[in-house]
Amino acid sequence: MSLKEAQEAVKTISYETHKTQIFTSSFFISLLTEQIGQVAHKYIHEGRHAKDIETDIADTIVAALNYLNWLEKDATEAFQKSIEKLLVDAHLHIYCTWLIL
Repeated sequence: MSLKEAQEAVKTISYETHKTQIFTSSFFISLLTEQIGQVAHKYIHEGRHAKDIETDIADTIVAALNYLNWLEKDATEAFQKSIEKLLVDAHLHIYCTWLIL
């Protein structure tokens, strides 16, 4: 499943399930915080091989896709920008390390 397909699937499921509810940005930030907290708790207590930790991490991705849908932003474009930023940061890190040497 592509990121675009995942975003559309989340949109379809979430809109159908929650069509009568009103959400705010604070709701999504709280939801993301809760999801990340669950992953952190499981990792701290059970380690990297914790039972179903990958599902908890995927729940965080679903929450982020919900937030992007609410913001009416394209997940694929956002992901591409994030990867580009990561590449710039990696190159900067390599360059700075070289300067120190």
